[in-house]
Amino acid sequence: MEDGEWIVFEGDVTIDDFVKRNRPSLIENSHHPWVKVVNPQRLPCRIPKEDRHSLLEEWETVKRNPGRITADFVRDLAEKYAYKSGKWLIYSERARIDAIWKSVATAVVSGRLGTAAKVSTRDPEESTHVICVYTEDFTDEEEVRAVEKGLKEVGVTAQMLYKPDIYTTLGIYRNNPWRLKPTIYTSQP
Repeated sequence: MEDGEWIVFEGDVTIDDFVKRNRPSLIENSHHPWVKVVNPQRLPCRIPKEDRHSLLEEWETVKRNPGRITADFVRDLAEKYAYKSGKWLIYSERARIDAIWKSVATAVVSGRLGTAAKVSTRDPEESTHVICVYTEDFTDEEEVRAVEKGLKEVGVTAQMLYKPDIYTTLGIYRNNPWRLKPTIYTSQP
């Protein structure tokens, strides 16, 4: 559910106060689906609106010929539209999410980890949350692995999966009709 407004760290309070006041385990997702922090030293990558429109138009055209849709084709689209950001996905039970989020959010805001991060808030029908930690370029495995290492250094012990943002934008999820794996890197605990 994405109906509510995101809660975003603006720097007007300390990060400790922010995470204490905005614990994902307690915030109803119908009001605020995500809590987000940004690395002030590395602004998140965004695809310009007109490029996003062109990307989606091209994707709709290509979907008529599904045999052309491969991981390499999607990577080529990412290169063409300079849309190479991606994220590590960390799933956690509600009982542990606040502590994990505090570690991740603090590292991101201090400039030690990724470009940004967000955490899903409480869904009454689910017992898990997801944290997304963003990188600039999924084709730069060194950068992706450096963020993976940073996540482990701040105490993330769960399996992590890495998904390019273009896959999300194009609707490439599990069991997609093109049989593409929606994640391209895996990190074991």
